[in-house]
Amino acid sequence: MDEKKNNFLYGLSITLGTIVLGLISYIFYISNIASIKEPPRCEYNGWAYADKETYESQDGCNTCFCHTGETVCTQIACESTSIDLIDE
Repeated sequence: MDEKKNNFLYGLSITLGTIVLGLISYIFYISNIASIKEPPRCEYNGWAYADKETYESQDGCNTCFCHTGETVCTQIACESTSIDLIDE
């Protein structure tokens, strides 16, 4: 009877040790490795841009900047480049 009890306690201690080791590994992974992830990207006009990258806006007059996954553009009014023909 004592041998069965010892075997049970031995198996229980191995099981609990494995669970504790798994929890420690999970905590280490979450706090160190999971925080190292790819920086966010911005999608703008069908293109993907890296974080902190600058690019031309759709209107051709303004400049955009990728900031933590969001596109931020200047708001400068575009000058008209078309020439109006006047009938005389």
